Amino acid sequence: QQPSGMVCDVVRFNKARNNRINSKPPLASWAVWAVFQETGDTGFLEEMYPKLLKYHRWWYANRDLDQNGLCEYGSVNDEFKRPGFESGMDHAARFADAQLVKHAAGYSYDQESVDLNAYLWQEKGFLAKMADRLNRSDDAGILRAEAERLRGTILGRFWDDETGYFYDWSLRENKQIQIVGCEGWTPLFTGLATPEQAERVKRMMFDPERFGTGVLLGTLEHGNKLFDPVNGYWRGPIWLDQAYFGIQGLRTYGFNEEADRLTHLLLTGLEGLADSGGAIRENYNPLDGTGLKAHHFSWSAGHLLMLLMDQ
Repeated sequence: QQPSGMVCDVVRFNKARNNRINSKPPLASWAVWAVFQETGDTGFLEEMYPKLLKYHRWWYANRDLDQNGLCEYGSVNDEFKRPGFESGMDHAARFADAQLVKHAAGYSYDQESVDLNAYLWQEKGFLAKMADRLNRSDDAGILRAEAERLRGTILGRFWDDETGYFYDWSLRENKQIQIVGCEGWTPLFTGLATPEQAERVKRMMFDPERFGTGVLLGTLEHGNKLFDPVNGYWRGPIWLDQAYFGIQGLRTYGFNEEADRLTHLLLTGLEGLADSGGAIRENYNPLDGTGLKAHHFSWSAGHLLMLLMDQ
């Protein structure tokens, strides 16, 4: 963690391959709270809470271009121009027209992202729970008040009632970027969406003209001109982290039958998962389940374990 509060994307044994330019989505508080629920280790919370809170505040100080309380992905400098890299989704279709903009605290893309802000909203809740456990009632009250205000702002900005889905927002064009991607079900994973919104997002996830053919839960709707099920990387193939968020989001709203169905489809439809000795892959073709890119991918393996444990 940097003195500013930023948590760098990656630090490697080979320092030449470090990335201190970007961070990654704010899921650390979610992970720490999950560990605490298993261990009950208050000492661990005491160690992590101030670091997590500092990281949380870093986003608003360094990734909010217009200081309206909604954050953007960005970078420390303009050395590496890949809009989606900090999101973890690299060249996702929603970032196709994003532009890097300099501001007082660094650089942000001129695009507010629904997944980022949904994660930050969720993080306020986890941090408030930690503050309760650590008898920091003032912190807990502030965080919950912030979350209450932020929820309305997010729903007003990113939800489109006509299509029934969540989208990123272009600051340059002052309108939604209506590309139907996996980021749109993040508000279900975080519990941010209303029950009515969750029902409509669920319909989109199963719509055969969107995601609902083949194994389901790809990263981009099939009708988009950028959709490529084999070479698209973040423009079509299934990534198991995003599939997990989608399935867990359905469970959050009580759609357990649908969540079980999708879990079964993934386990039986993705190449090698049901076979002894098969390699867990980086991503998968959403139409036929063929494994793609890297073999023995730990990110995929970790989310598979959580899928099985949650079922």
